[in-house]
Amino acid sequence: MAVNELPDELLESVFLRLASPICLVRAASTCRRWCRVVADAGFLRLYRSRNALTIGNYIATDTGIFANWSRPSPSCRVSSLAFVPAAAAVTSSKRFSLDFVPEPGNTSWVLADSHGGLVLLVPERYYWGNASSVSIVVCEPWTRRYRTVIPPLENKHVACLDASLLGAGTGSEKKNNNNNHVAGVSNFTVLLILYTFGSGAKTACIFSTFTGADEELRLRLTRSMDLGDLIRPKGVPRRQRHFDADAMHFAGRAGGSLYWGTIYGVVFALDESTGELSPLTLPKCCAGEQPRFYYRQWNLRAVGDDAGGARLVRVVQHSDLEVLTPLHAGGGREGTVEKTLRLPELITRGLPELEDYSRLVERLTGVKILEVMGRSVVLTPPEGSGMWPFSVDLETMELEHVYDWGDELVQKWVFPVKPPWPPALPLHATTDVH
Repeated sequence: MAVNELPDELLESVFLRLASPICLVRAASTCRRWCRVVADAGFLRLYRSRNALTIGNYIATDTGIFANWSRPSPSCRVSSLAFVPAAAAVTSSKRFSLDFVPEPGNTSWVLADSHGGLVLLVPERYYWGNASSVSIVVCEPWTRRYRTVIPPLENKHVACLDASLLGAGTGSEKKNNNNNHVAGVSNFTVLLILYTFGSGAKTACIFSTFTGADEELRLRLTRSMDLGDLIRPKGVPRRQRHFDADAMHFAGRAGGSLYWGTIYGVVFALDESTGELSPLTLPKCCAGEQPRFYYRQWNLRAVGDDAGGARLVRVVQHSDLEVLTPLHAGGGREGTVEKTLRLPELITRGLPELEDYSRLVERLTGVKILEVMGRSVVLTPPEGSGMWPFSVDLETMELEHVYDWGDELVQKWVFPVKPPWPPALPLHATTDVH
């Protein structure tokens, strides 16, 4: 039997056994039929349930986890990043070095986001507002290509609080051979959250690419949204002791949305397919009258689930871990507590050798989220507890691993690198395999 005579079901069975996403993308580049099979949404869901699409991770380590600014952090400078391969087909981390991107001049590149096979680099925060124009870079480590563009900013006296690449639907017009929106270094959409000095205004600006009359790639502003009432609802007094730009913190990307928490107890999300911002209604953090919860990057994170949706993980009462039910359920923006875990009980149950220190563990307060990795959350105990960071499996709610990081508390910023998806068919592969 010739290869082209194999039914789609058998091809899917073969492709599901490709453990490396690199091999899967190479298979999709062979011919039109293979590309169609691999790019099918049903196949992708099945593949994700068995294999990870991640090639590796750029990891930045920040010892100042109590710093006010969440992203982009100076600790995420390109020069200090480490690439850790996750796929068997990646033989050398040097291939994914970002050394092919030119230096920006009087500042340093900071890795702000990675999504859809692309990496977003922006200048350090202090540089914004001190230059006549600010360039950003979108690059593709997979092919070592990059494009430098200048966002058209109406006000030059701004700082970039956050920067993210957005998925298809928020400005992307180009499509691949399967009629799917596909991003690339010449076709992308970027979100910049800008803080205006003086007025204190915070604005979410969405920019998309287009080719100008001079054939140069440019950015156009497609949407601008004021975040004032989302961050601090009307009637809620301002926290004067906090720097105004420190009012919101990035909580993560999951289920096709980006999430932020604020120091005024608000959580809101941006839908990547529509570009719409909306607040989330979350259950109370404790019994009795609901206080304004103080959301920071160390007590709130968004995580994906196996169905392609999103959940939120938060630390409440300083020692309880809550998993909020998938936020896409019912199409609404309300969440309920799906699971609750008392961390002191978990630690004494999972680490029998700590029984002699049970009194200390019972007073375990001030636990903070360091990172979310897959379906696990990495937490750090409070200083002086004599314990090291540990991870919890969010499905079983059991202690998973204890990290020997010594006495140093560190923040791990993890930026996953994935192959371009959905796969695009090369121009030379216009026929099927025979």
